[in-house]
Amino acid sequence: MSVGIGHAAVKADPQPDGPRQGKKWKLALLGLVGVFVALACYDLIAVSGQVGSTGTVSAAGTVTPTAKGAPSAAGAATTAGPAPSGSSTPASQALTVTSVAAFGPGGTANGDNPGIVSRILAVGTDQPWYSQWYATPEFGNLQSGTGLLLDLGETVTVTDVRLVLGRAPGADVQLRVGNSPSVDLPSVASARDAGGAVQLTATTPAKGRYVLIWFTRLPPDGQGHYQVRVYHATVDGAAGG
Repeated sequence: MSVGIGHAAVKADPQPDGPRQGKKWKLALLGLVGVFVALACYDLIAVSGQVGSTGTVSAAGTVTPTAKGAPSAAGAATTAGPAPSGSSTPASQALTVTSVAAFGPGGTANGDNPGIVSRILAVGTDQPWYSQWYATPEFGNLQSGTGLLLDLGETVTVTDVRLVLGRAPGADVQLRVGNSPSVDLPSVASARDAGGAVQLTATTPAKGRYVLIWFTRLPPDGQGHYQVRVYHATVDGAAGG
């Protein structure tokens, strides 16, 4: 009897607690995975917030700032910033001519037809200043040229001179600028075989008080002679040297 009872007692002993410990490890592992998933979601939310405010995410996961003014994804560019200071130049405009004189190789003493030279500054007139007529385009080998001296009253920056000549082409003309009323002023622009509307633009803005429009070759006048006509002259540039 005692042996049976002891055998029954042995049968009733509890099983080892190994399976319980396995369940605990599984629960711990699931908890750890949950923590990693939560951290990953947090990182994704943080990165997406950065992308919305500062730029785009590269393949490596880093944030690249978007350049200001660059086109958006839809192709529209943002407004550009202001231009750097000091990059603009003064706007060119018509300058006031205080006086004009006929000018020859010896200066104002032998200019052609000085009494009608003011016509080139008049507005709304069709009466030109014209030179003497000569037998050849080269002034009949009597002189080197003829021209008009414009006085701006002070040193200015000259960018170009616009002329209205007679229709017939054939005039060679130079634009000379400087601070003395001389035929030796430096030439800053020229035109060959000119007629009608002519614009003489300085290769670089020229500074000076005087502008000399100097003709070195004359066009035909239609009557077997050579003579230049100037209907209007305008000096463009900026005040002050």
